[in-house]
This record gives sequence, structure tokens and C-alpha cells, in this order.
Amino acid sequence: MKKKQIIIFLILLGISHNLTSQNKNITINIKRNSDNSVDFYYEKKLPGSFYISIEFTSLSNTYNKKYHTVVKNNSGRLFKLKPINKEQPINFSYKYSYIQGTPNPKVDKLFAYTLPFKKEKGITILESTNLNEVYFGSEKPSNWKSYVIDRTYADTVCSMRKGLVVKIVNEFNTDTLTQYSYKSKMNSILIEHSDGTFASYKGFKKNSFLVKLGQTVYPQSQLGILDAFNDSTYRLYFHIYYLINNDLNLKGKVSLKEQKSNNGFLTPYFYTTNGSEQLKHKNDYIIDFNEATFFQEFTKREKKKYLKNPENFN
Repeated sequence: MKKKQIIIFLILLGISHNLTSQNKNITINIKRNSDNSVDFYYEKKLPGSFYISIEFTSLSNTYNKKYHTVVKNNSGRLFKLKPINKEQPINFSYKYSYIQGTPNPKVDKLFAYTLPFKKEKGITILESTNLNEVYFGSEKPSNWKSYVIDRTYADTVCSMRKGLVVKIVNEFNTDTLTQYSYKSKMNSILIEHSDGTFASYKGFKKNSFLVKLGQTVYPQSQLGILDAFNDSTYRLYFHIYYLINNDLNLKGKVSLKEQKSNNGFLTPYFYTTNGSEQLKHKNDYIIDFNEATFFQEFTKREKKKYLKNPENFN
């Protein structure tokens, strides 16, 4: 799996009252107060959880050295620097970095997921290889687990669990002229779950998404339509992972072979006609679920709304 991008910024601050460092996803705002204290705020453009780490490279007239937290809201206050000598300003320089997710979350490894197509459909499960290991010689994560489902038509992909849509890639057009063994450029969707795991779905036709960024989805919510992978194959890649490495220090560029994943991978339990089970390579399954599995993360209000108008949750 391609290593997630970690972004790092260096800010040199003098005594200006409102200085801002901007990047694509997260903005840090600085406010100097009349009592010489300094407040740090953030603004986040993408939905979902992000781990932020702030490290001061120089600091005078205050005590704090490092700060880190997980932010989920669109904006908020991070912390305050208080001066030792209240008559003098605080001077500092700092750098900050961030990565999507909550480091080492309390993952529910026994959670029963629904499979990513509609109930009663038959599927064959294939376990996917790690492309960085196969093609670039990098080290495969010790708990790597990813799946492939091939269809013979442009089937509709469904959500496997209640969650928040935190990323949609909708850039790539269908290429029917080339026969592929794998594709690195695929339209995809990423959904964050309440226990800190993420579900990655790859293989959508461009402009076929049926959900929006920031939307809450539920088991069996329709996400989008599969794209043609080869002449007669429509392929979905999917896996569930979580952030395990919160060391955001960048030590220069490394080759693909030297890259290591920041993520841990889950071997999930899925509900089929056999009950809740872990999937096996090349085995056939019939998609199924019971009421307890389907509603396990619904609030009472959501369940009531679903029972009244289930079409609003598709």
C-alpha cells in the first residue's frame, strides 16, 4: 500500500499579532493577546480525524516544548502559551505535522461487517497482494490483509459499516484499451468508523459516486458504481486499516523499497449465510446479515427513521 503523505511545515514567528501558516488541509492560526499570552487555533478543510503534532524549534519566556492531539471538528483552539515574564512577549519558532487518523485506536476486532454489495448476492473472495512488496521490493506490513471481488458487470458498491466519508478520489477515466494486472490509478472512497478504523474501497467509475464528502453512511448504503478493470471484469479492492505509527518526523526522502506503512491492517469478520466469519482466499460466499448486525451502530433515532423510510438510507 502506498505510504500516506505526511505534511510538515516550519513557521518562524516574530512578534506579529496574527500570523497564519496555510496548507492544503489544515491551517494553524496564531493570536497574540494583550497579556502576552499566545493562543494556537486550527482550521481543518477535510472531514474526519487528524493527528496533529506541534514542536517548538526555539522558545523563550514560556515553558511548553511539544504538543500533540487528535482533532475532529472543522476548527477549534489547540492550546495557550503563557509568558513567564508577563511584561515580555513570547518569541518562538515551530514546526507542525499531521496525519489522518487516531494513533493506536481501540479497535473492535470482533465487529461484524457487512460485505460491500447488496444482500443475497454471491461473491468470490480473493486476497490481494501488497503492490509495494511485489513491484517495488518494500517490506509488507506484518498484518497485511486486503481483498478483491470481481464482478462481470458494473455492480453497485455498498458501505460495510456506519461511518463518515472522509475522502473521495474522482479523477480517473475508464481505460478499456489496456489489459491490467493491477492499477495504481483508481477512483476510491475512504470511510472512517467510530472505533478509529478506516475502510478503503477502490475501483469506481468516474462521476459514479452516490455519496458526498462528509456524509454519514450506514451498512448497505450505496457508495458508487464499479468501473471496468479489463474487458469483462469490474473489480473492487477493499481493506480495513487503522493508524499505528504517530512518529511524524521526516528524515529525508526514502525510496519505495525503504518505505514502511504507518498503518495496521485488520482481518475483519463479515456476516454471510454462514454467520460471522473471517474470509478465506478463493472461497465463495452469499452476502447476508441479521438485524443485530445491521443496526448495531444505529442510534435509537436513526433506527426509528430507518424503519419508517429505509430508502433514505440507501
